Amino acid sequence: MRAFRLAMMVPFLAIAITVIEKTITIIGPLLPYIASPKSADGVNPALLGMWYEEFQFPDRGGHVHFEGTIEFFANKSCRITGLLKCSVTLPISGLAHVSSYNFDGNGEWQATDEELVIKLLNVKAPLSGVTLAGIAISPSETKYPPSSDKTDVEQGLLLAQSQRYDIRRVEKNELVLETNGLYADTFTISMKRTKKMYMR
Repeated sequence: MRAFRLAMMVPFLAIAITVIEKTITIIGPLLPYIASPKSADGVNPALLGMWYEEFQFPDRGGHVHFEGTIEFFANKSCRITGLLKCSVTLPISGLAHVSSYNFDGNGEWQATDEELVIKLLNVKAPLSGVTLAGIAISPSETKYPPSSDKTDVEQGLLLAQSQRYDIRRVEKNELVLETNGLYADTFTISMKRTKKMYMR
Protein backbone atom coordinates (compact mmCIF):
# COMPACT_ATOMS: atom_id res chain seq x y z
CA MET A 1 0.00 0.00 0.00
CA ARG A 2 2.82 2.42 0.90
CA ALA A 3 4.60 1.57 -2.38
CA PHE A 4 1.37 2.32 -4.27
CA ARG A 5 1.04 5.74 -2.59
CA LEU A 6 4.67 6.58 -3.39
CA ALA A 7 4.14 5.52 -6.99
CA MET A 8 1.09 7.83 -7.17
CA MET A 9 3.04 10.80 -5.73
CA VAL A 10 5.89 10.61 -8.26
CA PRO A 11 3.90 12.15 -11.16
CA PHE A 12 2.64 14.98 -8.89
CA LEU A 13 6.20 15.75 -7.73
CA ALA A 14 7.42 15.80 -11.32
CA ILE A 15 4.65 18.22 -12.30
CA ALA A 16 5.35 20.45 -9.26
CA ILE A 17 9.10 20.61 -10.07
CA THR A 18 8.33 21.49 -13.71
CA VAL A 19 5.95 24.29 -12.63
CA ILE A 20 8.53 25.72 -10.18
CA GLU A 21 11.25 25.67 -12.85
CA LYS A 22 9.00 27.46 -15.37
CA THR A 23 7.96 30.05 -12.74
CA ILE A 24 11.58 30.82 -11.82
CA THR A 25 12.47 31.12 -15.53
CA ILE A 26 9.68 33.66 -16.07
CA ILE A 27 9.93 35.63 -12.80
CA GLY A 28 13.73 35.55 -12.38
CA PRO A 29 14.56 38.26 -14.95
CA LEU A 30 11.82 40.49 -13.49
CA LEU A 31 13.09 40.39 -9.89
CA PRO A 32 15.45 43.40 -10.25
CA TYR A 33 12.46 45.50 -11.32
CA ILE A 34 10.18 44.21 -8.56
CA ALA A 35 12.73 44.74 -5.76
CA SER A 36 15.70 46.90 -6.73
CA PRO A 37 18.91 45.43 -5.33
CA LYS A 38 21.22 47.68 -3.35
CA SER A 39 24.30 48.19 -5.50
CA ALA A 40 27.67 47.27 -4.05
CA ASP A 41 29.26 50.25 -5.81
CA GLY A 42 28.01 52.75 -3.22
CA VAL A 43 24.94 53.98 -5.11
CA ASN A 44 21.76 53.41 -3.11
CA PRO A 45 19.03 53.61 -5.82
CA ALA A 46 16.41 54.70 -3.27
CA LEU A 47 18.19 58.06 -2.93
CA LEU A 48 18.41 58.94 -6.63
CA GLY A 49 16.55 62.10 -7.61
CA MET A 50 15.88 65.54 -6.13
CA TRP A 51 14.98 66.18 -2.48
CA TYR A 52 13.77 69.31 -0.70
CA GLU A 53 15.31 69.94 2.72
CA GLU A 54 15.08 72.56 5.47
CA PHE A 55 17.06 72.35 8.72
CA GLN A 56 19.18 74.33 11.16
CA PHE A 57 21.94 73.62 13.65
CA PRO A 58 23.75 75.65 16.36
CA ASP A 59 26.96 77.50 15.53
CA ARG A 60 29.25 79.94 17.40
CA GLY A 61 26.86 82.25 19.26
CA GLY A 62 23.92 81.55 16.97
CA HIS A 63 22.71 79.06 14.40
CA VAL A 64 22.86 78.17 10.70
CA HIS A 65 19.67 77.62 8.70
CA PHE A 66 19.47 76.03 5.23
CA GLU A 67 16.53 75.68 2.86
CA GLY A 68 16.94 74.22 -0.60
CA THR A 69 17.32 71.07 -2.69
CA ILE A 70 19.87 68.33 -3.15
CA GLU A 71 19.93 66.09 -6.20
CA PHE A 72 21.65 62.70 -6.22
CA PHE A 73 22.81 61.43 -9.64
CA ALA A 74 23.61 57.83 -10.61
CA ASN A 75 27.24 58.76 -11.42
CA LYS A 76 27.80 59.54 -7.68
CA SER A 77 27.74 63.32 -8.19
CA CYS A 78 25.32 65.62 -6.40
CA ARG A 79 24.22 69.25 -6.55
CA ILE A 80 23.00 71.36 -3.63
CA THR A 81 21.27 74.73 -4.10
CA GLY A 82 19.35 76.96 -1.73
CA LEU A 83 19.47 79.78 0.79
CA LEU A 84 21.94 79.62 3.67
CA LYS A 85 21.40 81.95 6.66
CA CYS A 86 23.97 82.47 9.42
CA SER A 87 22.49 84.11 12.53
CA VAL A 88 24.49 85.43 15.48
CA THR A 89 23.56 87.52 18.52
CA LEU A 90 25.88 90.51 18.80
CA PRO A 91 27.54 90.50 22.26
CA ILE A 92 27.17 94.20 23.15
CA SER A 93 23.77 95.09 21.72
CA GLY A 94 22.16 91.65 21.94
CA LEU A 95 20.68 92.21 18.47
CA ALA A 96 20.34 89.39 15.94
CA HIS A 97 22.66 89.73 12.94
CA VAL A 98 21.68 87.53 9.96
CA SER A 99 23.79 87.07 6.83
CA SER A 100 22.09 85.33 3.88
CA TYR A 101 23.93 83.52 1.08
CA ASN A 102 22.82 82.06 -2.24
CA PHE A 103 24.27 78.57 -1.93
CA ASP A 104 25.27 76.61 -5.05
CA GLY A 105 27.52 73.60 -4.56
CA ASN A 106 28.38 70.26 -6.09
CA GLY A 107 30.26 67.22 -4.96
CA GLU A 108 30.24 63.45 -4.61
CA TRP A 109 28.03 61.05 -2.67
CA GLN A 110 27.90 57.38 -1.80
CA ALA A 111 25.44 55.44 0.32
CA THR A 112 24.60 52.04 1.70
CA ASP A 113 21.27 51.15 3.29
CA GLU A 114 22.46 52.62 6.61
CA GLU A 115 24.86 55.48 5.80
CA LEU A 116 25.21 58.42 3.39
CA VAL A 117 28.47 60.33 2.82
CA ILE A 118 28.51 63.67 0.95
CA LYS A 119 31.76 65.39 -0.02
CA LEU A 120 31.61 68.99 -1.30
CA LEU A 121 34.04 69.75 -4.11
CA ASN A 122 32.95 73.22 -5.26
CA VAL A 123 30.89 75.87 -3.47
CA LYS A 124 29.67 79.30 -4.51
CA ALA A 125 27.94 81.26 -1.76
CA PRO A 126 27.75 84.98 -2.56
CA LEU A 127 26.27 87.23 0.10
CA SER A 128 22.68 88.10 -0.83
CA GLY A 129 21.55 90.14 2.17
CA VAL A 130 22.15 91.26 5.75
CA THR A 131 19.63 92.09 8.47
CA LEU A 132 20.13 93.54 11.93
CA ALA A 133 17.24 93.01 14.36
CA GLY A 134 15.06 92.13 11.36
CA ILE A 135 15.89 95.33 9.45
CA ALA A 136 17.70 95.01 6.11
CA ILE A 137 21.00 96.89 6.05
CA SER A 138 23.77 97.39 3.54
CA PRO A 139 26.69 94.96 4.01
CA SER A 140 29.07 97.95 3.85
CA GLU A 141 27.52 99.25 7.09
CA THR A 142 28.58 96.16 9.02
CA LYS A 143 31.93 94.88 10.23
CA TYR A 144 31.60 92.03 7.74
CA PRO A 145 32.09 93.18 4.14
CA PRO A 146 30.67 90.91 1.39
CA SER A 147 34.06 89.73 0.15
CA SER A 148 35.26 88.42 3.53
CA ASP A 149 31.86 86.92 4.39
CA LYS A 150 31.76 85.08 1.10
CA THR A 151 35.33 83.82 1.49
CA ASP A 152 34.78 82.66 5.09
CA VAL A 153 31.63 80.72 4.24
CA GLU A 154 33.02 79.06 1.12
CA GLN A 155 36.33 78.15 2.73
CA GLY A 156 34.62 76.89 5.87
CA LEU A 157 32.30 74.63 3.88
CA LEU A 158 35.10 73.23 1.75
CA LEU A 159 37.33 72.66 4.80
CA ALA A 160 34.56 70.53 6.26
CA GLN A 161 34.88 68.39 3.12
CA SER A 162 32.81 65.29 3.85
CA GLN A 163 29.84 64.78 6.15
CA ARG A 164 28.43 61.44 7.25
CA TYR A 165 24.72 60.85 7.81
CA ASP A 166 22.92 57.88 9.34
CA ILE A 167 19.91 56.92 7.22
CA ARG A 168 17.06 56.59 9.72
CA ARG A 169 14.23 56.14 7.22
CA VAL A 170 13.97 56.03 3.45
CA GLU A 171 10.66 55.79 1.63
CA LYS A 172 9.49 56.67 -1.86
CA ASN A 173 8.90 60.34 -1.04
CA GLU A 174 10.65 60.84 2.32
CA LEU A 175 14.21 60.56 3.53
CA VAL A 176 15.24 61.05 7.18
CA LEU A 177 18.91 61.51 8.08
CA GLU A 178 20.73 62.02 11.37
CA THR A 179 24.20 63.52 11.72
CA ASN A 180 26.61 64.95 14.29
CA GLY A 181 26.75 68.70 14.84
CA LEU A 182 29.68 70.95 15.71
CA TYR A 183 29.26 70.48 19.46
CA ALA A 184 29.01 66.68 19.72
CA ASP A 185 25.24 67.01 19.34
CA THR A 186 23.03 65.29 16.80
CA PHE A 187 20.30 66.71 14.63
CA THR A 188 17.78 65.27 12.19
CA ILE A 189 17.20 66.28 8.57
CA SER A 190 13.88 65.36 6.97
CA MET A 191 13.72 65.54 3.16
CA LYS A 192 10.79 65.36 0.75
CA ARG A 193 11.12 64.17 -2.84
CA THR A 194 10.46 66.92 -5.38
CA LYS A 195 10.71 67.47 -9.11
CA LYS A 196 11.13 71.26 -8.84
CA MET A 197 14.43 73.02 -8.30
CA TYR A 198 14.44 75.26 -5.25
CA MET A 199 13.89 78.87 -6.30
CA ARG A 200 15.51 81.58 -4.15
